[in-house]
Order: sequence, then C-alpha cells, then structure tokens
Amino acid sequence: MRSLIIGLFLSILVSSGVSSAEEERIPIAGGRAAPGTVGDIYWNCFAEDIIKGSNGRLSVRLLIRGEAGPEETLFMALRRGKIQVAGISTSGISLILPELDVLRAPFLFDSIEEVGFVLDSYLRKPVAALLFEKDLIMLDWMSAGWLNLYSKTPIVRPEHLLGKRMRINVDDSARMFMQAVGADFAQISFSDVLPSLQTGLIDGGEQSTQLFITGGFFEYAPHYTLTRHAFLTAVVVANRQWFENIPEEDQAVFRHAVPSDSWYRDFFTKGNAKALEETKARGLSVQRLTPRDRKIWKGHTMDLRKRLIDRAGGRAQELYDIILEAKTAFAAQHPSRSVLN
Repeated sequence: MRSLIIGLFLSILVSSGVSSAEEERIPIAGGRAAPGTVGDIYWNCFAEDIIKGSNGRLSVRLLIRGEAGPEETLFMALRRGKIQVAGISTSGISLILPELDVLRAPFLFDSIEEVGFVLDSYLRKPVAALLFEKDLIMLDWMSAGWLNLYSKTPIVRPEHLLGKRMRINVDDSARMFMQAVGADFAQISFSDVLPSLQTGLIDGGEQSTQLFITGGFFEYAPHYTLTRHAFLTAVVVANRQWFENIPEEDQAVFRHAVPSDSWYRDFFTKGNAKALEETKARGLSVQRLTPRDRKIWKGHTMDLRKRLIDRAGGRAQELYDIILEAKTAFAAQHPSRSVLN
C-alpha cells in the first residue's frame, strides 16, 4: 500500500500538479525495477521518505522502468548531472573504478551474513572515498543477491558445464569464471535471453534469483543451481556537484531516505526463498551444492582473484586485503557459521 500511494503521488506530481520549470528543479533518481518487485518497493520507499523527511518540502522523480536507457546510459546521465541519484551496479561503476571488480571474484563470500559484515563494517569507508574522488557521493550499498546458474540440464559440478553454452553479463569476471570452469559462453542482453533459450542458442546462464524468476527463464531452463559463486552489489550514489550544492539539511534528508541495505538484504533474501519454493511447485528443480561440491568449484576458480586484482590495478589489492581482514574478523565472531542463503 505504501508503494502504491507514493507511486500515485509522484505520477500526479509529474503529470499535472507541477509546472515544467518546477519539474526541472525536482531531483531525479534512476534505477531499474519491475513493478511489484523488491527493487520497486525500495525506490518508492526512498521517494516517500524524502517527502516525509522534509515535511513535504522536497520530492524526487523516479525513473526506474528503464526510461533512462541501459545502465551505462543511466550512469553517464548521473555523472553529467542530468540525473541526481542512481543505483549503479559495481560492474557498471567499474567502468571508472575498476577496483570494484574485486567484489565479483568467484566464491569470495560464504554467507549473506558475512557479506553484510564486510560491506557495512569494513568496505563502506574506503569505497566511499574512492567514489568521492570520481565526483560521486555514496549514500549506501544496494545489494542484489547471489549469482547462480540456470540450465536445461542439471549442473552440480564444473564438468557438467563442458560443452554447454552459457549466457553471461558483459564483464570480465563473468567471462573469466566461465572459462575457468570449462564452459562456452555468450554475452547476450537480458531481453534476448528467453528467445536464445527457445532457439537453443544458449543452454543456460548465470543470474540472480529474482531476475531468473521474473524473467520467466525457468520455463525453458528448469534447473537452477545455487552455486552462489558471486554476490551482486550496487551502490546508491549522488552526483557530487549537485549534492554539495544543496543545503546540509537537504543532504541529510536524502541520506536518511535511502533504505538500509541490511533491511533490503533481509527483505529480498526472504522474498527469493519464497519465490523459489513457489516456482518449484511449478516444475523448477533446485540443486544445492554440498560443502564438497563447493570446494571443487572453488578449486577451479581461486586463481581468478589474482587475475582480477592485477587487471583492475589501482587500489584493488588494498580492497581485497580489507575483504580478507573482514572475513577473518567475521569468522572469529561466528566460528560455527556455515554457508547460508
């Protein structure tokens, strides 16, 4: 109900209650979220809390249905000040900050709790500092969930990928991962995945749970393996020039309006678990890796970490060392924690 109310409010605001001159002064927040998804709820909560936090004095216009184009176009608009706030994946930001590719290193994280600990307690400050140097203000992380494998036939170990052609995103870490486990791969846009599965151009691919299900891929690739080989993360950032030129009071409103990433991680984790169970009832087969299976996958991909660090350059090694330090601290605090979620 909350998201419906704010969505209605914003549509009225943009279409009828605001002059074109006033509309130009309303900050724009960009992202990508299908109606009714957790991302949709996230952005509408953000918009609603800006209104509440400013007692109706401030508002934001949401462009979250792809109006701004693909992510690279959205990111360019953000950097040019055409859009003031946006959620950009670390893969997208790596175009100007390649060090963030380290976060996509295969099997870097072992549980959702560990991810939260590393991001919130150790990585936030150094990443925010790097983004600041690129004229971006970090407002918070925006986690996107585990990356898993979907396929037409069951996949439990790397050898099951031999001779398979898998769809990947356009980034080095995905390409290097598929090469390491012996799979063929194709870089295909999200909108072309379904026809590619239908025609046999691909046998499967890697995707987060939410997009795998909402994209309808399971109808043609009924096997989903919870490899959890990478954790997808975005960053909610603001254009620095715009942000530093609004009053400090307004800066605080925007910072506080961003939903907590810890809340969001918990929200979509529970939602994904429920969605998987519902989709299993419709014929989806879900494979879970045993600790032994996971060790085998890790063995095939461990050397990719150094290659990603060397390729990224800059402060990539420093970020990786911080991650290892955080993982050690987490393990000390949670000695019996196993791989979860």
